[in-house]
Amino acid sequence: MEKIHQVMTDLQIIGAGLGRTGTMTLKLALEQLGFGPCHHMSETFKNPERNLKLHLQSILLGDDPERLMETLFEGYRAVVDYPGCLFYETLMEMNPNAKVVLTLRDSPDIWVKSVRDTIFCMHAARNLFTWKLMELIRPLVTSAHIPVLLQIMESKQGHGVSPIDPSTNLARVYSDWTERVKETVPPDKLLIFNVKQGWKPLCEFLRVPVPETPFPRTNSTHMFWELRWKYAKKSLSKIAMIIGLFGMYIFVFKFMVKFDHKI
Repeated sequence: MEKIHQVMTDLQIIGAGLGRTGTMTLKLALEQLGFGPCHHMSETFKNPERNLKLHLQSILLGDDPERLMETLFEGYRAVVDYPGCLFYETLMEMNPNAKVVLTLRDSPDIWVKSVRDTIFCMHAARNLFTWKLMELIRPLVTSAHIPVLLQIMESKQGHGVSPIDPSTNLARVYSDWTERVKETVPPDKLLIFNVKQGWKPLCEFLRVPVPETPFPRTNSTHMFWELRWKYAKKSLSKIAMIIGLFGMYIFVFKFMVKFDHKI
């Protein structure tokens, strides 16, 4: 990897765990411990002014990584979940004093079920035809940066395979990623963490006191879909407007044709 200048000064925690490994819970825990704000995939919907689509496209083209990382994560003291976890090695080089947390589920199969029910739900397609149909619909009902993020996941910078392709072995994706992180992060900088473990191992690793408040538990599959529906309603409203305008155009066109015939 090309040597990267150390330009980021705020980032202290790098989450290398994939989405649906307790990353939202980790985000809330880190912010409660004083390591906030913490970047999470949810931030990409709340802060569209950062123009994630443009920057992710630049990453795909191989543009200056340090500039793009600075732009995407400037002002954050911690980064977890997609898209940040895909760039954990670059972020480590830019922030040599940062610590890395690898969140894991109880097993690869449990992770696979979770992502198939949520972020990679395109796997619900039962055959190639249904999958291709969903590929056409997806850009209309998702934020603009999602297709680009999926391209990065499919590239060598990510998983090297498409996570939404029904033929992809997601259990292998999870296991390969886990081993990759273990092999590339120095042991003294790495915490392998299951959010079920609660405060103690996380606080010991970060050398902070254990809070008296309960460890956060959030973003179950049900909660995920509640949030997803909130954002999807905006997209569906746009689609309804487009359909309505198209229907009006057809109506006016037919009316004009009839009018011309009468003349």
